[in-house]
Amino acid sequence: MSTVRRIHPALALATCVALAATGCAALNSAASSSELTTPVKAVPASAHRHGAGGANIAQVVRAAKAFLATLSDEQKDTALYDFDDPAKKTGWSNFPIPVVVRNGLKLGDLTDVQQAAALKVMEAALSKKGYEELVEIRQADDYLAALPPRPRPTPTGTPTNVPTNTPTGGPGGPGGGGGGGGASFGSQWYYISFFGQPSKKGEFMVQFGGHHAAYNITYAGDNVSLSPTLTGVEPEEFDVDGTHLAPLADNRATTIAAIQSLTPDELTAAKIDGSFDDLYLGPGHDGPFPTQPEGVLVADLTKAQQAKVTAMLRTWVDDLDERAAARLMHKYVSEYDRTYIGWSGGTTIDNDQTYVRIDGPSAWVEFSNQPGASTDGIHQHTIFRDETADYGWE
Repeated sequence: MSTVRRIHPALALATCVALAATGCAALNSAASSSELTTPVKAVPASAHRHGAGGANIAQVVRAAKAFLATLSDEQKDTALYDFDDPAKKTGWSNFPIPVVVRNGLKLGDLTDVQQAAALKVMEAALSKKGYEELVEIRQADDYLAALPPRPRPTPTGTPTNVPTNTPTGGPGGPGGGGGGGGASFGSQWYYISFFGQPSKKGEFMVQFGGHHAAYNITYAGDNVSLSPTLTGVEPEEFDVDGTHLAPLADNRATTIAAIQSLTPDELTAAKIDGSFDDLYLGPGHDGPFPTQPEGVLVADLTKAQQAKVTAMLRTWVDDLDERAAARLMHKYVSEYDRTYIGWSGGTTIDNDQTYVRIDGPSAWVEFSNQPGASTDGIHQHTIFRDETADYGWE
């Protein structure tokens, strides 16, 4: 069976139609302006088609093929795309359906056996910690879906130096109902797709995501890229059947510890120009990366401060399978002489404007506090990218 999939030329148009009442035209205009005025950061030639190695490719391919074997021919046609299909860059978001349509098969439409096989793919691709985090984020989406309807919040501001990717009205978006988007929120509204045939030798991507989690994991032999990966959560903490859950608790703790380890003078030097009400390079904004990093150079910090930056970075990288994550962390730490940490808005976890960024020649992390959209508390959006391996090694 051919894996060639039709391209999706109408996807961007459909998204704009869905967002028309919430400022899509302004968003596109701002994005175009940014692309024209911001030069692209050069990527070293050695970075192309080259990763750190260590991927558990055999285990991932075995799980992927086992999942595909449970599907009908029609379902396979929906799940499989050409590796270069541009849909991979538009079919993930922190917005629920129908605001942004996802690629592939919806978990809620699959049988129990098929759902279990799909989740085995993610269990193979992620570390134990990373997979547990995914499970808890999906449970948070179920929590939101069960909440009663509430009025949408009024936006508190717009980034002054970057196009926003959050339509007016908060993450519920147009057509929302219920606690945070109605029927379009919940663990059943997660999708799985593959770009390229899963193979130990070829290049392919596993794309899995829904509302507050989106994974774009590319494999090429024993090389693997986790870029881009979005994680978020609302509420920060909640109870399910007597169990207390706090997804992203380690990301919150290590991020605040890293930025608060800076001295007053370092904090002043680390302040990023402008303000942010969401991610700079989030869904729909794949670049360019800034040519001039902002913040303070990690190599100039004390060993204790550097250890806190490493702990922060590790909470994202360690979502990947353990051996590959260790290889990548070694690479990223070795680049601290060209890696910066910066902040904007605030440096405390209870400030809904707190924004922290790591920007290196490879590693890029953003942590963005958000006002509650469906609850009264703060929630987070985060993004991890590898500037040398975004969507693979292009």
